Amino acid sequence: MSRASRPGQTRPTAVIVIAPDERSAEIHIDGHRQVVTGQVPKDTRRAALDTATEHAARIGLPVLIDARDANGYWRLVATPDGVVQSADHPGAEPPLPPLPGTERSGGRSGRGLIIVGAAAIALALVAGVGVASWQLLPLGAPQAEESDDAVLEHPAPVGFTDTVVFDHALAPGTLPGISRDGEQLAFVGADERLNLLASDGTREWAADLPVGGAEVIGAPRFVLHDDEPAVVLETSEELLFWPTGGGAHETVPLGSEASPQYVGGSVLVRSDEERLVVSGGELVEVEMPDGGGAMLADGDRVLAAVANGPWSWVDLEGQAEEIDPRRPDEAGEMLGIVTALREYVIIRWEALRGDGEYLAFHDSETGEPVGGAEIAEDDLEDAAHRSGPIGSELLAYGPVVVDPGSGDSAVVDGFEPTISAGPLVYGELTGSTVAVDADGEPAELEEGAQAPSGLLGENAVVVHEDHLYAIPPQ
Repeated sequence: MSRASRPGQTRPTAVIVIAPDERSAEIHIDGHRQVVTGQVPKDTRRAALDTATEHAARIGLPVLIDARDANGYWRLVATPDGVVQSADHPGAEPPLPPLPGTERSGGRSGRGLIIVGAAAIALALVAGVGVASWQLLPLGAPQAEESDDAVLEHPAPVGFTDTVVFDHALAPGTLPGISRDGEQLAFVGADERLNLLASDGTREWAADLPVGGAEVIGAPRFVLHDDEPAVVLETSEELLFWPTGGGAHETVPLGSEASPQYVGGSVLVRSDEERLVVSGGELVEVEMPDGGGAMLADGDRVLAAVANGPWSWVDLEGQAEEIDPRRPDEAGEMLGIVTALREYVIIRWEALRGDGEYLAFHDSETGEPVGGAEIAEDDLEDAAHRSGPIGSELLAYGPVVVDPGSGDSAVVDGFEPTISAGPLVYGELTGSTVAVDADGEPAELEEGAQAPSGLLGENAVVVHEDHLYAIPPQ
């Protein structure tokens, strides 16, 4: 059930969650679930939006669309005559962009801020009702499902072998979540219990869900909750936080119009014109500076940015610390902020020489550039509506791949990145799934191979037919 379609709500709502590989999407409308697929990301998105517009035409009323992919959130409206447009109204924060593959704005200067997300997102739909309890299993006990000489029954992604280190059955339609440092993995198992694994695959604990599995939206996510690491599950009515170190879960209610985002280190909640963070077991509004739009949350702070200029970290008391980005040596005048993701703010600059642009990744705390590359003016026409993967070893946005440690970069024309896993970035290039290294060299995945969901330790976690597999590097 979507938040805005409960009794007493006047506008029907469609919740669209696009899988990380962008080849399928799940749509919830009025309690009904539908899955659509596409050969390429644009086909998937078009099919998902068509489902919402068809429903609007059938009932003769506009349908609010709460749309998410692995990198962001959009609020749109589908009208009975088949038009899809932004749901934001004049005077609000700069409007969110349309889903990639839908209509774009006519001019580059009218885009305003682009609010996107980085974490993998999918809709978890399973049957049954959980019991509200928490159980600690022995630390270090070998709980993974192991078998001697087990191998994948489908091709492994580039960079990894087909040897199965361990595997687990997932609740149907769900995906695992992996911590940013690769030290922990969380998933809802076939028994509808939330599991936390260590980097070696041993189970640290398992907890019964306090809600039915079908009520959970998206994969488990690792966040800071009251300055402590936690796993969070989202439902249409609440956020459920489990401390990674063990303990009972905490429930934080959501309003009917609330839409959580997981772009930064903690949860940012959008509700009408309010921007809220979770603090002390409740949602607390953070006052945005004039002209600033909320980009992400990290702990009790929110990063607020304008389209062109410095950004600010704003705390719960409304105190703002302004960060002025330093111009890269390879760049001229600032053209505009593209987005903020995890520890980075991505900025378009004029190229110091020539007619192109310079796309740079800046440290969000200091404003210092950590890497970037010259691109053509139209290289972000598709990428500008979505984020790129922000890994611990490689960063990517549109065709630009950056090693933040060395500052080295590569430009892969036409590349659409989806996830960064260790020394490789996976994505789409001319209709094929590829892996790109720090030098910008693409390697095509075998047919049937899945890009990893992330790295747990040194092992890649891949999902195939409601099963997760950990496989080692080559």
